[in-house]
Amino acid sequence: MTRYRPAIFFALAFTLSWLPWFGAAWFSRQPDGLTANIALQLAGLLGPFVSALLLMRGRMWRDFATRLVDVRRISLAHLPVTILVMPLAAVAAVWISTRYGHPADQLRVIPDLAGMLPIMVLAPLIEELAWRGYGVDALRAKFGMRRATMFFAVLWAVWHWPLFLIAHSYQNDLLGMRPLYVANFFVSVIPAAIIANWLYWKHLRSILAAILFHFLLDAVAESFAIEQFTKCIITAVFIVIAGAIMLLDRRAFAEGPRDFVGA
Repeated sequence: MTRYRPAIFFALAFTLSWLPWFGAAWFSRQPDGLTANIALQLAGLLGPFVSALLLMRGRMWRDFATRLVDVRRISLAHLPVTILVMPLAAVAAVWISTRYGHPADQLRVIPDLAGMLPIMVLAPLIEELAWRGYGVDALRAKFGMRRATMFFAVLWAVWHWPLFLIAHSYQNDLLGMRPLYVANFFVSVIPAAIIANWLYWKHLRSILAAILFHFLLDAVAESFAIEQFTKCIITAVFIVIAGAIMLLDRRAFAEGPRDFVGA
């Protein structure tokens, strides 16, 4: 019998993230609420990892530690894909956007990059310690690779929802733009999750590889002055890549449930 509890994990992760984020949304609109807002946003980011820590048992701890530090798990054959897929997708999307009259200098570094670096590093690190540290494997222990991946993709997208309520957050700023850009944020998470999960398993469940891929997703999207129109194109490119991966590696996505810790 599987040792994982995916339903409890995701229910707990959503609760421990959403409650602080709802608090952050309130403080973000108070004149003296900046400190509490930032603290609660960080607390919400930690929600899934705290949930994973509460549910890990026995051999899960050793498995978690090994996957976090063992660089031998990283597949050299898949490392170029891990590193290059997001940068190349961004370059292709910028080029395509210029065909529709958008500027060609969207790959210029934003002026306040230094201020963005902490969250660029912390978010992928903290999230992947939870998602790949426990959540994805918990789903995989119950479902086959295709269903586990799709379930996670949808859950990961929905998990971000309260961030739209926090004033001046990236997600909240999207609400002042076209509805298409709000929809694109949620849609973009789906193919990104498919590619991330595929790479995670190709890297023998390396959490380090997952952190690297997630970091590059955020770093490329947030370090450069890429327009929202172009980010919609990046989503389209990712949908094509994710679809191609699922088509070309049908054997991997056809695999059934597997409890890696109990294997």
